Amino acid sequence: MHLPLRGANSPVTRLVAGIAAAALGVGLSITGAPAAHAAETYFCSDDTQPYAPVADVEAFTAGTTVTGLSVTTGTTPSEFTGDYIGYIANGIGMNKDLLLFRLHSDVIDGTGADGLKAAGIWAGMSGSPVYTTDGKLIGAVSYSLNDDNLPVAGVTPAEYMASIGSTVVGTSAKVRVTGSNLRVSAAGVTVAGTSLTGTSLSEVKTVNVAGGAGAATNAFINRTFARTPKARGTSLLRSGSFTPAAAQSTSVTAPLVAGGTIAALYADADLVAGAIGTVTAICGDTVYAFGHPMDFEGTTSLLMANASTALIVPDATGTYGSYKQVSAFGAPVGMVTQDRLVGIRGTIGTVTGTPVSLTVQDPSGATVGSFHTTVGYPLLTAAAVAALIGQAAYEQLDEYYTGTGEISWTINYQRGDGTDGSMSASQVVADSDFFADSISTDPADDVWAIQYNDFEDVTITGVDVTMKLVSEDALTYRPSDVQVQDPTGTWGSLDGSRLKAGGTYSLRPEYTLQKNGRTTSTTSTGDPVTIKLVKKARRSGTYKVSATSQANGDCEEYSDGTIICYYWDESSPSYVSFDDLVSSLESQTSNASVTGHLAYKSTSGSRSASSDWTGPGVMSGSVKDYFTIRK
Repeated sequence: MHLPLRGANSPVTRLVAGIAAAALGVGLSITGAPAAHAAETYFCSDDTQPYAPVADVEAFTAGTTVTGLSVTTGTTPSEFTGDYIGYIANGIGMNKDLLLFRLHSDVIDGTGADGLKAAGIWAGMSGSPVYTTDGKLIGAVSYSLNDDNLPVAGVTPAEYMASIGSTVVGTSAKVRVTGSNLRVSAAGVTVAGTSLTGTSLSEVKTVNVAGGAGAATNAFINRTFARTPKARGTSLLRSGSFTPAAAQSTSVTAPLVAGGTIAALYADADLVAGAIGTVTAICGDTVYAFGHPMDFEGTTSLLMANASTALIVPDATGTYGSYKQVSAFGAPVGMVTQDRLVGIRGTIGTVTGTPVSLTVQDPSGATVGSFHTTVGYPLLTAAAVAALIGQAAYEQLDEYYTGTGEISWTINYQRGDGTDGSMSASQVVADSDFFADSISTDPADDVWAIQYNDFEDVTITGVDVTMKLVSEDALTYRPSDVQVQDPTGTWGSLDGSRLKAGGTYSLRPEYTLQKNGRTTSTTSTGDPVTIKLVKKARRSGTYKVSATSQANGDCEEYSDGTIICYYWDESSPSYVSFDDLVSSLESQTSNASVTGHLAYKSTSGSRSASSDWTGPGVMSGSVKDYFTIRK
């Protein structure tokens, strides 16, 4: 699970991914020199970037000097140095040891001219390559000691990272350091006055980000994701609090390099969501990074980009940990395709994803904004649609809790047989609690319904949405009367009227406006409809007008004005085919729909008839007028 950057100038919490269990070993002090090997070993298949095998590193004398690279500002990596401490046997998994180094730099130690406190091992440093003094890759900075800003790093060996993409055994996100599994010299047991024995190392945090189109709040992002259908992918974004990331910037054009920042993104452009770490190595067009999992998804699909760093923000409290403040993201340059135990792997080149576009209009219909994102991680397409719409409502329409809006959407897709298709729908929404959430829900639900249908493998190829603000208030309408026209052309209430058997009458509904939940004196009427009573009509009848979504039940209004409606739950309809599903989505009931139902008795049994209207806005509740029948 990822925990995000909590604000532009706030500390970051540590990533602790949920992975399974570390084994114990036998204590042993480290002495001696690196073991000799007859042939050079290379990290890349083209015999570039030599690396030091695990056995060679574990044979280092404690205090052996190493170097490394990581970005502290801009896009160019800067060097840090380090001293070998030892290793933790089986620290990453069965037969996978974790190497320990004490690292040094102006930023790590707090000795720079900027006067900032010591940052220690910071969030976003994960993946930073560590080298021998003759340039052999040892591995990636990947674990650190809690949030104490200590300069001790656990390093995932390069030998293990070269296997990313293979099936591997799970491990513990926290490595317990005990007297039995700590292979370290006596001098290395205590670092900076702190004993390593009895401590634990956690995966170095990635700087996790979500947001876009400017700014939004933690609560908004979480609610938006929570309202999106609970597909497996959406849980990744609901797993923590999220604040906006910096926007994608075409000014960040520097290529990915070893030691440079890398962004693994679920989505980009106006909705940035993902995590920031460091590149460990590049072999041709293949990129290795992080040194630990992002979400441990195995085979995955994430957009891969560079990012520019403003500074490393030290945490003086020892509570949250230091972190890398990213100021801008570059355009995606490839895709992350593997998310494994010992790191992530991606390929520079073709960028694939689902485009989502949004046009925002004010009450006059004028366009006030347009937004776009590409979703690289297909499981999050529905969540991304919801988030983009909701954030635009919040930021561009300046409506968060209260508002009325119209929204229309088209979802393009490719069916299992390779043919292309699309569906379109629209809805009107009024909400006085969380308008930004509610107006985004229906399009996201439809994306989810198509993507996770029960009939065939369908790929979403694009989503286009238009959102229009109708009012800054939540405007709803309640049927308040049924009117009947008398022979003089005058309209009056049907309730209590006497109608003649065999007669023909004009009826129309009357609606009362409710603003932000409060009843007003403003009324309006629907178009007239004609009803004809049979000649055998007798005794009495009713005419009920209801919001169509509530037409299958009864609504009761209490003396305090509260209306409670009881109606059948149609939230889980069944479909017989994919075409049936799409047809149902396109013909979904509008929140503005109104249904009228006539019922009366005759000498030959009960009679009924129905009528439909489109109301002036979002409808709720119902009214029933009673009339008597004369011969």
